[in-house]
Amino acid sequence: MKLRLHRVLFCLLLFAAFGKSQEPASPQTPASPPATQAQQPSGTLRAPVEVPSVVNNGHGLSLDVIYWFGRSRPILSGGDADPNTEPGNFNYITNPNRAIGYRLSIPIGSNAVLRTSYVQTQSTGFAIIPVNSVLFGQAITGGDLAATRYKIEDIKTSYEYLTYFWKKNSSEVRLKTLWELQRISVTNEVDDFSLNNDGVTFTINTATGSRAVFLPTFGLGLEYTMSPHLRIEARGTGFGLLHRGDIGDAEATVAYRRGHIEAIGGYRLLHFKTNPKLDFYNAGTLSGPYVGLRFYWKKQ
Repeated sequence: MKLRLHRVLFCLLLFAAFGKSQEPASPQTPASPPATQAQQPSGTLRAPVEVPSVVNNGHGLSLDVIYWFGRSRPILSGGDADPNTEPGNFNYITNPNRAIGYRLSIPIGSNAVLRTSYVQTQSTGFAIIPVNSVLFGQAITGGDLAATRYKIEDIKTSYEYLTYFWKKNSSEVRLKTLWELQRISVTNEVDDFSLNNDGVTFTINTATGSRAVFLPTFGLGLEYTMSPHLRIEARGTGFGLLHRGDIGDAEATVAYRRGHIEAIGGYRLLHFKTNPKLDFYNAGTLSGPYVGLRFYWKKQ
């Protein structure tokens, strides 16, 4: 009886082991390969784009006040339409006074600035009329004493576009194209003190007239930022029409900025000639150093 019980238990164990080996294995889901993103090569070369800069680049809403030590005197000459046989030429002998100018800069996006500037200078003095002349229809007697006065005004609107730049660490070199409209006018006045027949009193004969040149001018500007506070800038523009007038304007500037205020100093050369086809025209080349302050709306 005891041996038969052992046989029964042994048969049950064999049956259980056989049934477990016949159970199907659970299917395993294969791991999906990692997704990869195909990168398409760019078909065109992107144009240079302005990047944020921590250095002083002069780009921002600002107002300049400039004091210009411009020298050289304009001339007044008879033009092609002068009907008088007497010469209509007069050379001023006094240099202009120190000029005070203003310039407003308005940024347009991150790549352009619109600047509007105005500067005025004038001079008064005395001269001896060298020969008999006719100025603006008024006869002037040679040898007479004359009081002279002239005023020069320059108004310019400039669109400056950042064309390209080179950047290394905290230094930058920027190339700008300049598109401008510029008007330069000269107001002339010569007061001839003509001695009367009594030999005591004088009659004042006044010759006065204004001439101006208004032209678009084009050029380039180059700016070099040396440090977070110091930069150097040079620019030149000009344009002329044959026998109709011309303008040439060039300057170099050194600027040092702290906070809202920037101290500037430089040298400017301004050449102009009004239309020589008229009865009279003015021409001159003013040049000299200048100093000034620039006030920024935002702090550096």
